Amino acid sequence: MAKDSPRRWRNSGMAQAILFRFEARGAWSAAAAGPSLVASDTFYGAVCAAMDRLGWLEEWLAMGSAVRLSSLFPWQHGTLFAPPPASAWPPASGLQRLRPKLVRFLPLPAIRDLVSEGGLAESRWVLDPGSGCLLAADRAGAGGPFRPLHVEKAAGPKTGIQFAEGAGVWGLAVCEDEAWAGRLEAALRWLGDSGMGGNRALGWGGSVGVRFERGESVEALLRRGPSGDGSKGWWLLSLFAPAAEEEVFWEQGAYRLAVRTGWVEGTTAAKRAQRVVTEGSVVYTALAPAGSLQDVAPEGWAHPVYRNGLAVAVAL
Repeated sequence: MAKDSPRRWRNSGMAQAILFRFEARGAWSAAAAGPSLVASDTFYGAVCAAMDRLGWLEEWLAMGSAVRLSSLFPWQHGTLFAPPPASAWPPASGLQRLRPKLVRFLPLPAIRDLVSEGGLAESRWVLDPGSGCLLAADRAGAGGPFRPLHVEKAAGPKTGIQFAEGAGVWGLAVCEDEAWAGRLEAALRWLGDSGMGGNRALGWGGSVGVRFERGESVEALLRRGPSGDGSKGWWLLSLFAPAAEEEVFWEQGAYRLAVRTGWVEGTTAAKRAQRVVTEGSVVYTALAPAGSLQDVAPEGWAHPVYRNGLAVAVAL
């Protein structure tokens, strides 16, 4: 396969959705700002490492796009938080008390209200400044799912987040093949046991356990009710790198772009930069957004190094 040839998702019509939750233990390396705690391309790299340890990496890379992975977002006491759809936030009616620019994540019930005809009832929610999460009004002062963390070390300062008890990260996977659904769950359990992200030597990235729910669609797992048809756009829960042949109506969307870089794992070799659409964006596409896996290996690299730009999206 040529280095610049993207590997697009091939929809077989047999996809199964999996919602997974890591119950975090202590500190994690995570994004201090932005629409996710762990972006889908970074999470994909962690899953690749798990597949390697379990002896499935070659097959995993060969099947390429049969599994789509979302980014990772916070949860607490059973409540899932996510970035608000960019087409609906901030609300057109304005907010008197909540400060939209400080809001990073909304509970899914607030997002359902936000995109409904009734809209968001401001009195039902309070802002947790530490995490940027909206909390139910009766939890005012109780604290959100995480707090920023700054630790001074001899080798230099370490920054991340500290999770509260009964909190962690959640994400979604869409699998075309039942066999890969089982293997993915095994890989995620391995990540839960071994830790995820940077500073694992300091005990960061640990989990008490991983829980799974399966459903027929992402919408069903998120308890949105009947699935939309995409006529109001597709709300992205992953980074999105459109395939070359994919038709995206850029003039209609409400989206943000980011340039992703990074290094090949275990080396100082830089991956090639790539522009992607970020989580929380709303895009309009001729068909459900698919996306691609792009080979971003350095020039002359001996093997492909893929960046995950496959879409996990919710029809609005």
